[in-house]
Amino acid sequence: MTFDMDGHATAGRDRWGDLPVAARIDSVEGQALLERGWTATVAEFERNLEKIRESICEYSTEDVMRDRNLVRHACYTLGAYQGPSLYLYDRHGDGIRDPEHLERVLDASELWIVPADVHY
Repeated sequence: MTFDMDGHATAGRDRWGDLPVAARIDSVEGQALLERGWTATVAEFERNLEKIRESICEYSTEDVMRDRNLVRHACYTLGAYQGPSLYLYDRHGDGIRDPEHLERVLDASELWIVPADVHY
């Protein structure tokens, strides 16, 4: 769902607020969207990494295999290439997972950032 669509209480503008439909990456709006997306990606990564670090020391192999406290899910999410833990994607639809990938994307000319609400 793009942000020019209304009437969906759980998606788009109704969920995330009034965002531009698209913005040049070098604009104030574009920079704000980029910062928001990258901050969310890093926060989700750190949250899952911390859960894994704590659980690996505390839980037995069987606990991890049983996904106690969703530790296996945290491992899956940490290694994801797409999905809800990644908030930025490049023009090929690949999730931007690390700072180097983000820098390579930002080195391209005339970039636009397009907020969208995608549900899997």
